[in-house]
Amino acid sequence: MRIIEDKHLTSVDYAVGLVLIEAGQEDMSKEACSLFVTSLDVMKLRSEGEQILRSAVHQKYGSKTRWCPATQGPWFVPSPRLRYDTLPIPMLSFSLQPYLVAGFTILSAGYSPSNTLVSLIGKPEKLMLPMIFLQALLNEDIENFTLVSKDGTHTSRIVPGLKEPLILPDEFVDELTWILERKSVVSWLLGFGAQGRSLAPQVAGTLLGFQFRGKPENIPPMSQAWSQELILEGLTNMFGAQRAKDMFNKRLPLLKPNMANEEALRLILQMED
Repeated sequence: MRIIEDKHLTSVDYAVGLVLIEAGQEDMSKEACSLFVTSLDVMKLRSEGEQILRSAVHQKYGSKTRWCPATQGPWFVPSPRLRYDTLPIPMLSFSLQPYLVAGFTILSAGYSPSNTLVSLIGKPEKLMLPMIFLQALLNEDIENFTLVSKDGTHTSRIVPGLKEPLILPDEFVDELTWILERKSVVSWLLGFGAQGRSLAPQVAGTLLGFQFRGKPENIPPMSQAWSQELILEGLTNMFGAQRAKDMFNKRLPLLKPNMANEEALRLILQMED
């Protein structure tokens, strides 16, 4: 918990920046963190947030100090921790540790009038993103998943390989879709700093594997000799055209004629990492 004096809480963007510093995640972009702001159960956190703020003010300034909350906020900002799993199906999972960022004004004389509290609050919440669902977002065909329920904030869908329906916040799905229209999956993951850089090769490899399996050739994808066109197409979707070309040309001398597409891709991605 930290109280920053002479700082006035002005926006959620400012709150996100404070949380990244407090959580030791300065290498993460604000955009990457902000993606999950609407995924938290704010109603569950609000009452606890009021208690934490009141306790922090009384502890630092005394129980008789006159004060009032800022008119803007409070903000509840998650600190995302990434994990990649292959079972029961390949997926990214995000552990979202909520932080409270609350401004307040000291009305008693002798103190800085505008201050900001940054504090842990609540328990981590989990959000799962199966790779097959991420691939569907890229292909703009998530409607192919059977819809179980929709309540105005979350949608529940049947995802093959999961025992329970996948429940995701609608705003998260919409925002991620918008992000992936502007940048590649790998570029998005790099916004998470060291965590994203570590997981990007596995995520890219899985998505490229899905892409090859969806090709209409009669020969099973794992048995196909690698194709420059398919390799470049897959790499371009993940990394962008120029980087894909550079990666391919750099590893071309190492690609054997009898390699399958996925084998060749794994070699390129492993050496890139």
